[in-house]
Amino acid sequence: MKKIIKKKKNESCSADDQMMKDRELFLNGDVDNKSMLRLIKDIKFLNCRSHKPITLWINSGGGSCSDGLALINVMRMVKSPLITIVNFQACSMGSQISIAGDVRKIVDNGFLMFHDMYSGTTDYSGKIKYRAMWLEKLWLTLVDTCTTHTKLTNEDLEIARNGELWINAEEALVKGCVDEIITVK
Repeated sequence: MKKIIKKKKNESCSADDQMMKDRELFLNGDVDNKSMLRLIKDIKFLNCRSHKPITLWINSGGGSCSDGLALINVMRMVKSPLITIVNFQACSMGSQISIAGDVRKIVDNGFLMFHDMYSGTTDYSGKIKYRAMWLEKLWLTLVDTCTTHTKLTNEDLEIARNGELWINAEEALVKGCVDEIITVK
């Protein structure tokens, strides 16, 4: 016979439970199918419960464009405002996710990094040519996200395309990548 254990009203909950109650989510690490599926499910769950703001804390070196863009699509679809907070770094796809928030913040020692995608192609010429056309379309999608949500210039985007564009917190504010800098003491 199984023993059923019920939680008492005053029993404490785990940190994860408390964060969900507070509507705070975390992207800490790679942007991949596992982390994005978890965030998409959590955002949709919280949005169904209420349309109060959801805070997404970001400390990410980036990762998969397709997985990150799937999260951005959900961020755009839900009614709950998404607050993104860069807690040190948002690089590559992490920076795209951070700028797609409705309210965007960064810690004062934080930074963003934008760059072109890695093709991952080592194949025969026909496949490489097709992949290059697809990557160009994907790059234009990322540029659209940047130009829609920031004041990044064509020159900034060319730097990103031909290498890496690193932006500290103050530059991120000036370039419209964030709305507020959080002072860390």
